[in-house]
Amino acid sequence: MKTLKNKISYLLLLSICCLLSSCDNSHPEWEDGDPALAHVYYYCFEKWGKIPGGNNVSYTVKQGETLPIPTQFHSKYQRSYTPEVYYYTSIVPAGVALVCGTDYVVVDEGGNTLTPDASGAYKMMWPKAKAGVQNIYIKALNGSKGSFRVLTFDPEKKMDVTDVTTTSIIKTNEYEVRAMSENYFVTVIIE
Repeated sequence: MKTLKNKISYLLLLSICCLLSSCDNSHPEWEDGDPALAHVYYYCFEKWGKIPGGNNVSYTVKQGETLPIPTQFHSKYQRSYTPEVYYYTSIVPAGVALVCGTDYVVVDEGGNTLTPDASGAYKMMWPKAKAGVQNIYIKALNGSKGSFRVLTFDPEKKMDVTDVTTTSIIKTNEYEVRAMSENYFVTVIIE
């Protein structure tokens, strides 16, 4: 009798597992997630720190050298448009203020100095919204030693991790690119 109860219990458990693991295909538009997020992308640093608090990654560069910092664009599809994102440099709170243009510069892959826009933003393009990795290049200029931050989110704005709308880097009528709340800045140390 005990064996029969075990078999029935096993079959009942197996049936429940099968029911719970079955897929509901009644909404095919949901197969890739929420359709409202089909044109929402994420931009962050490729190297992650400890989670939670993943903003603890640092890089060291010697005077006169150029440092590549890999950033990542998260996308599942290729599109007809080319999203742009912005990145910034900023002082480390309570640190020695290194000055962009005096102590370091942001350069392109060929070593040409880049100029930020009026808000201090540097632009990066992601052709056809294709996922991938692109580097931000920082060149130390034989100036002061110390540290500063490179950010994928405007340092003048405040991010609230409980409100996803505050993570937006750029929003157009075609797409939105958001920052990650756990991986939106790294620290660069100039030795």
